[in-house]
Amino acid sequence: MWRGTTPMHIFTLPVGVKLTDFSAVFITYSQNGETILEKTEADLTPTETGFTVTLTQADTLLFTQGPVKIQLRAKKPTGEAVASDIISSTAKEVLKDGEI
Repeated sequence: MWRGTTPMHIFTLPVGVKLTDFSAVFITYSQNGETILEKTEADLTPTETGFTVTLTQADTLLFTQGPVKIQLRAKKPTGEAVASDIISSTAKEVLKDGEI
């Protein structure tokens, strides 16, 4: 992902699982072991196979150039909590910094 851009991240859920199956959802973006950005169910757009989340320029400018880890954690109304595998991405530098 390029810093200062507005990428859409697409998440696919297991067959038969819908975003509405969860009472709480968190998408956590971290760098160097620290949480940089967190999105919740209010930030997600459901799809037929999962959901999308679109980051703003301000969101991506929070990252420094380098590796980014992304993970979904969610809780069902029954209290069952789940977590996805950690997704690895990279924040890439841009020559024109800041929002445009």
